[in-house]
Amino acid sequence: MNLNGAVFVAAYGTAEQLPESTIAEVCFCGRSNVGKSSLINKLLGRKAIARVSSTPGKTATVNFFRAGDINIVDLPGYGYAKISERERMRWDSLMNAYFSGGRNIRLCLQLVDVRRTLSGDDERMVRFLRERKVPLAVVLTKCDKLNKTELAVQKEYWQALFGDVPVFPFSALSGQGKEEILNAVDAYTE
Repeated sequence: MNLNGAVFVAAYGTAEQLPESTIAEVCFCGRSNVGKSSLINKLLGRKAIARVSSTPGKTATVNFFRAGDINIVDLPGYGYAKISERERMRWDSLMNAYFSGGRNIRLCLQLVDVRRTLSGDDERMVRFLRERKVPLAVVLTKCDKLNKTELAVQKEYWQALFGDVPVFPFSALSGQGKEEILNAVDAYTE
């Protein structure tokens, strides 16, 4: 699948603003600073269509990008402690509205840092997605930070946790895993 030529559509900050779902959507979720924007930029063949920040918690809206006949949806990161309770409640409401709104979600790419173990936030998110029967694949980000042996061990760890869910190692620096992820997006959006 070629997602080049994607354009930013809009960012929505409240549940009431979310547009009706009229075409297939592929969404990206994960902890703050896990690399969602970097992955989106790499898949879309653009350097900065999705804003990348070194400060966790910068994506506070649901961001839609149109790529061919699908929407790429960048969801707010979770697990960032330095936000107010009011802001956390707004994010929760926004995420619940997105996933409970009868959307045409074909695939959710759940991003996790390959160097870590499963966090409570990640576990809750995966359970939330499974309860709603959202098609799911896991992307192991920051693979360039590990050597081949370490990566093999971590991939085995994550695959054992998720069982039949596809797991894709990915590096925003080298592009490792890009084609496999694009093939998965293509398979789920045909």
